[in-house]
Amino acid sequence: MAEVSNGATAFQTTAHIPIAQLTPLLAAPASRSIKAVVTLTWPYSSKTGSVAFLLSEPDFRLRRTRGQVRVQFSGSSAKEVAKSGIASGDGIILSLDGVEWVHDATVATPGRGVEFELKFTERLLLQVSSCPQKVITANFKTVSARRLTGGKDNRH
Repeated sequence: MAEVSNGATAFQTTAHIPIAQLTPLLAAPASRSIKAVVTLTWPYSSKTGSVAFLLSEPDFRLRRTRGQVRVQFSGSSAKEVAKSGIASGDGIILSLDGVEWVHDATVATPGRGVEFELKFTERLLLQVSSCPQKVITANFKTVSARRLTGGKDNRH
């Protein structure tokens, strides 16, 4: 079940960083967020249970050098994002709390600026910046899923 809260206070405690500074080595990702514009959308697929966006720096001059990143939402977070109606051109603020860093050289994302993708599954905090009262929050319990895999948690 999704956590019910407005999430606005959570964004007040995060530091916005440029997309170009995203790295799996980022210290304290849960306290960081990115401001971005959705420039490309892969719609929700019921077959894969995922939706994805290509996010770009709001200032187009910063997009050329590592200013874009593909973000994939799967599982429970994908359902919440799909219900929100976010589309190309929307500005968002995305908390990095719950992020998984995916490095897949076989996937060639058009215009991708960084060498990896961000993935969110069971934890998500996202705000549509053109509509500050529209905050998507998903915080799902995954304890039973970890028990089924022998206690291993594949998130980084």
